Formats: sequence, structure tokens, C-alpha cells
Amino acid sequence: MKELFIVEGESAASTVRQAMYKPDQSVLALQGKLINTATTSISKVLSDSICQRIFQALGCGINEHCDAGDLLFSKILILMDPDVDGTHARMLTITLFENYLKPLIDSGVVWVVIPPSFRITASNHCYYAWNDRQQKQILNQITQKTNITISRVKSVAQFSTAECRQHLLQPDTRVQINLVSSPTDASPEMTSASTHVI
Repeated sequence: MKELFIVEGESAASTVRQAMYKPDQSVLALQGKLINTATTSISKVLSDSICQRIFQALGCGINEHCDAGDLLFSKILILMDPDVDGTHARMLTITLFENYLKPLIDSGVVWVVIPPSFRITASNHCYYAWNDRQQKQILNQITQKTNITISRVKSVAQFSTAECRQHLLQPDTRVQINLVSSPTDASPEMTSASTHVI
């Protein structure tokens, strides 16, 4: 079965589609803002178009009828933009899973993919940092201090196909957190830099 990436909007979905391994991966774009399912009535959740799309795509039922064995995908990966809005969207998506799809979390199939927040270019190398502290560590490690460019990545759509595949899609190189063992407010501290020769 395929992995399913849940992303913000069609721009992010288009970037993922161009880079993904189509026999093994699929993408679901959330158009608009997901409601807060922790403070919304069940009737409103069930009538919400975004929630409906997620429930229908997963095919495993909800609440007491949610069965991880009926899930149409091998893994669900929540991939939101590396900015404030993306963080909020990620939390709202996790909240939906906690309130209506908890067996999926308990079975270990729900993950969060954390995109790099910074792209640092120096000489013929490109470095990626997931937080401010790592960005400073990378800058301290660069011996050639001239012609350094730092760019803040604010959306999944800003990644090239190669970057998307390397840092967001490949299981052995993407940064991912399993929700079964991590708190919903987890802020991963990346301890090693990722380098890609360009």
C-alpha cells in the first residue's frame, strides 16, 4: 500500500507529486483551513468538506468505527509548511486524528514530516537547517565565509523536486516523528546538519 502525504493546498501538492515515487506514495491537498475539531460539534465536523475529504481518503471509518486494519494506506504523513501558519495547520490536523481517528495514531501509522526551515548556500554546497540553533552551527562550520546565502523556506512549494525528494519524501532522509510516541506539541531539535552538493 502507498504512503499518503497530507499537505496544505494545491501548490504544495503539485511539488510533492512531481517528486514522489508514484507507485508507493500519494498526496492529499487540504484546500482551506481545517476546523478545530476539539471545540467543534460532531455534526459540524461531519459536514465540513475538508474533514469529509480526509475521512473518505483514508477509508477506515471514524470514532468507534475507526479500524486501522481498513486503512487504505500503509502510512499517513502530515506535511505542512515550515512557517507559523503551517505549524497551526499541523496542530489542527493532529487534533482531528486525536479526536476522530485515534486508532490510527495508536497503531503507529500517523507521522509528521518536518521540512527544513533554512537553506544555506556556500561555494558548491547547500546546507539545510531545521531551526535557528542549527543554522548558527552550520555557519560556524563553514570554512569559506564569502558568498554565503541564507534563505528562509516558508512553504513546501519552495522546494525543488530534488530537495523535496531528499528532505520530505525519502523515508531514510526525511525528518519524521511518529505520533504514537511523541506529544502533539513536539518541537524536534535537529542535531545534525543535512548537506546536499549542488
